[in-house]
Amino acid sequence: MFNKREGRMIFPGSGLIKNHRGQEMSTNTIIIIILAIVVLVVLIIGFTIGWGKIAPWLSGNNVDTIATSCSAACSTSSTYDFCLAPKDLKASGEKLKDVTCNYLSKEQTSYGIAKCTAVPCNNILLVEADSPDELVGKCTDSSETVQALIDKVLVSADCPSS
Repeated sequence: MFNKREGRMIFPGSGLIKNHRGQEMSTNTIIIIILAIVVLVVLIIGFTIGWGKIAPWLSGNNVDTIATSCSAACSTSSTYDFCLAPKDLKASGEKLKDVTCNYLSKEQTSYGIAKCTAVPCNNILLVEADSPDELVGKCTDSSETVQALIDKVLVSADCPSS
């Protein structure tokens, strides 16, 4: 029964008087609303700026993804993708920037990137160097590209024609 003068519900027999003018939200409801807002924000950011920029924060290891892409480049005989396409490798505490499938298959064998006989990468010479200035001095032929891992970044230099 409703008491108009006091604006309250009176429940006969219970002795309880309940005021229905304001309801309180439970803690669980507030937590669920906050989580829903966070998920919505992540989805909006992912779709607007791209999932590729969010994915590095979500995953710490991309070796399997790179191994799969290198295997696909080899099986399709894609010279550019296997020999020259730069990839950023992240594995248990180590990050290599701008590495190629060719470099990983020949110089970093611990990651399990298979060598590819279908794509020879003959014009790429892998060397050791301490600075990018040393690369051109390691050229043996003018049609080559010389590559070296310097400070965890694969640096490339085209050999000058004589």
